[in-house]
Amino acid sequence: MNEEQFRQRAQEQGYGDFQAKDYVPNKDGPLHTHEFSVMLLVVGGQFTLAFEDGTTDYRPGEVCELAANVMHTERAGPTGAKVLLAKRGSGASTAAT
Repeated sequence: MNEEQFRQRAQEQGYGDFQAKDYVPNKDGPLHTHEFSVMLLVVGGQFTLAFEDGTTDYRPGEVCELAANVMHTERAGPTGAKVLLAKRGSGASTAAT
């Protein structure tokens, strides 16, 4: 999926507050939750969502969705990761950028 298709799909599903984010190589963030749901497109590199019971890897062009209040951490591969994300729900703005 490309960025234009991602934006259209996300908006159709009620997501907004689009943000580009870069993750540094081979670094895990802290285990946490969000008060909002997230839809994410991997633009470059490798992106991993890690949960208490396993992990899922995503590569460029792949999309993942994460429901609100799910405990997780994000991790980038050896070259880092660049993503475009959109939010839906409590704490998320619905304005598209």
